[in-house]
Amino acid sequence: MADIVATVDLVPGMVLSEPIVNTFGQILIEGGETINNSHIKMLKTWGIAFIQVKTDGSDDSEEVSEDTIIDAMKRLSKRMNWKPRNKFEQDLMDMGVIASVSKIKDKG
Repeated sequence: MADIVATVDLVPGMVLSEPIVNTFGQILIEGGETINNSHIKMLKTWGIAFIQVKTDGSDDSEEVSEDTIIDAMKRLSKRMNWKPRNKFEQDLMDMGVIASVSKIKDKG
């Protein structure tokens, strides 16, 4: 599992659950890296407001089925009257799908 954390709330020692990519598609920090103070400073410099970090119960081998992802997208689409028009909006939609997947998995 992963949590979405605001950059201002980051603490050295947290571990990224996925790579951090800038607006040009360049990887700034690889997924799985342990966050340190210079990472936090760089994220703030690039204006990255939120990232995903692994939680204590994270398991890299944990996979989500395609059916669960499709179900999450359907649930999110029912609640929203909006379609992404650019990469930033798609990132927002993806975060919503991740949150929806987490809720589906929690309910079992």
